[in-house]
Amino acid sequence: MCGNILLFLFAVLSILQVSESTAELTNSDVGYITVPDGIIDAEINGAGDIYVLLPGLPHLRIYAAGGSVSEYDLPDVLLPGGMCIDERWGWFVTGELTDMVYRYDDSGELTNYWDSRVMPGDICLSGLSVLYVSRASGTVTSLDEPDDILVRLNGSGDGQLSASGNEAVYSSENESHIFRNYSAPEPLPFAGTWTVAGRELMVLQDSCVLDGSGSVLFRLPEPGEFSRISCSANGNHCLLWTPGEGRILVLR
Repeated sequence: MCGNILLFLFAVLSILQVSESTAELTNSDVGYITVPDGIIDAEINGAGDIYVLLPGLPHLRIYAAGGSVSEYDLPDVLLPGGMCIDERWGWFVTGELTDMVYRYDDSGELTNYWDSRVMPGDICLSGLSVLYVSRASGTVTSLDEPDDILVRLNGSGDGQLSASGNEAVYSSENESHIFRNYSAPEPLPFAGTWTVAGRELMVLQDSCVLDGSGSVLFRLPEPGEFSRISCSANGNHCLLWTPGEGRILVLR
């Protein structure tokens, strides 16, 4: 399956003018993290610290690159929908049951919150804007301008958001879009889960991860084992995982 979308990649990425530099995942340290409670979302920062959003308390577990583990109860979040890291100070978490977006500092203290008015799912930080998926309306909007729809989705909005600078990607099994600021979204091929990291596009298929030039960066131990890919903003680290399941493959 890895080779099936190479021609799609070359055509699409030449249009999008993605640069040729890529994260060198082939030489990464590879390991697994086991999360018995099941995963709602997982992110990794530029230092290699892994953030895992869980269904019950503690809602957030942080696996530091040095080996320590921290846990945070987020009592305001009754049913978490998604998470993103702001490496300057903390993280955002969405609450599907309360329709809220919550902002926490790096000590786990709630510092702000907003009513999204729609069931928010995944979330990302694109430039200075916070973008989130509405699972109620099937749209991607900005926290600053919730009535300004950036992407209208065909599906239910259960996919993932990723961003680097002002460039963002929404991707699910059925559809993927790339958009910049408030420009019209451009569709990406429907094969695999797309993400943007360090201004590079990567795609997870059922058997491998491909970079923007169509080269295989990493072959999965078992095809179809993971459905999501999360990369650090600098593109140096990557996570492979599946919502609701309990294992994360870490590529550093």
